[in-house]
Amino acid sequence: MKSRFIFALLVSFFIQDGFGQGALWDLKRCVEFGMQNNINVRQAEINAEQSKITFNQSKLQKIPTLGYSLTHGFSFGRTLDRTTNVFTSRSAMFEQMSLQSNVLLYNFKSRKNNEAASQLNMEADKATIEKIRNDIGLSIAQQYLRALLSYEQVEITRVVFEQTKAQYGNTRKLVDAGSLPELNAAELEATVSRDSATYVQAISNAELDKLSLKALLNLPADQDFELAIPDVDKIPVDNILAVKPDQVYEVALTSQPQIKVNDLRKQASQKSLLVAEAQMKPSISAFGQLATNFNQFLMKNTGIEYLGEQVTGAYVKQGAVLVPVFAPNYAPKFVDRSFGEYWNGFGKQLRDQFGQGLGISINVPIFSGGQARSNMQRARLDIKRNDLAITRDKLQLKQDIYTAFYSASGAFQTFMAREKALKTAERSFELASKRYELGVMQTIEWLSNQNNLTRAKLDRVIAQYEYVFRMKVLEFYKGQGLRL
Repeated sequence: MKSRFIFALLVSFFIQDGFGQGALWDLKRCVEFGMQNNINVRQAEINAEQSKITFNQSKLQKIPTLGYSLTHGFSFGRTLDRTTNVFTSRSAMFEQMSLQSNVLLYNFKSRKNNEAASQLNMEADKATIEKIRNDIGLSIAQQYLRALLSYEQVEITRVVFEQTKAQYGNTRKLVDAGSLPELNAAELEATVSRDSATYVQAISNAELDKLSLKALLNLPADQDFELAIPDVDKIPVDNILAVKPDQVYEVALTSQPQIKVNDLRKQASQKSLLVAEAQMKPSISAFGQLATNFNQFLMKNTGIEYLGEQVTGAYVKQGAVLVPVFAPNYAPKFVDRSFGEYWNGFGKQLRDQFGQGLGISINVPIFSGGQARSNMQRARLDIKRNDLAITRDKLQLKQDIYTAFYSASGAFQTFMAREKALKTAERSFELASKRYELGVMQTIEWLSNQNNLTRAKLDRVIAQYEYVFRMKVLEFYKGQGLRL
């Protein structure tokens, strides 16, 4: 049966504390170790962390924005004096500072819905971690059960091999004494070889199943690894007649992570649709700004410098002679400022140039290449997709529960039948062994009885594990947890 929660059914077989190299590995330890080291689980945890970051960011988007900007530079040649807005040819150092804020006044619900969608997606990603853990546990549990069955088969084939060897030893003595023909010993000797090969093959299969389990746990192939073998006869199970699959289904709807994931995804899609619809509506924002400037020429004026006299172009007539008129020539004297002098008057200029601004902006979407409408259409399709996923997984959940129920019923009937068959085979083999020892049964008949007993033991063990396995799944679906 395909179920995401089969991994849990054997967790309570028995508990072995610690993760040391020498400790036995029960299913609980295997599942916990696998979940801690599985790459898919780690990737899902990273996705959940990213969703958390997105959610935290969406919460902060409701807060008014606040930004500070600083521009610092040097101007050369003919440039604008930023303190007087007059062009000058003097080189200068300038600095501009501003503080801006913006707050959304209308269409604010778009941000609230975006926050809600981000939160739902975050919760869905967290539930996805649990789903993936269940899937990993499912694979581990299936392989763990396969390994347990392999160990049971090893024990059964070992017992058969020991019995055949013992019987061969007794027959050999009787043959040597002349009580039995050599054919009996030859047939048993061949059977010993076959049983030995079967036993060796069972050991090999068990090692391969154990190796496959180690691979699921991401353990090195050469690491010491021994399974804890539970006593399946001591595991309590419910009465199959007390299980009603429709009631189990109603309980499972509220507890299964995949159902929860789908519900959260649908709710997130509904919120995303509201966000997309809001993108097609006007928005109104208020803004404010504080700004100031600083400008300092790179050279400073140290006074007036006398440059001599210069002809003015005027004349004085003295008789018949025209005498030119001279005038003194003065010019401002400039020297380079030191770096510390670049900042003279910094605070005064900032105060004198300090300005404020307030306003309201309106944004009306008219045409944006169909982006807003496409987002809205995609959101509606996401809702439909999630509706289909919910329907699909609910149907699958009901299918899994009813399959588990009928499988458990069939497994119980099979187990009862195998139990009776085993008792019959044991009785038959016991009588056959006595007749063989008395010499009134041929070896081939005795071997046939032994093979029947071996097959009955294997069938009984497989049926018992199958029954317990199915019943633990149903108990888990019923919300009873796992019980020893």
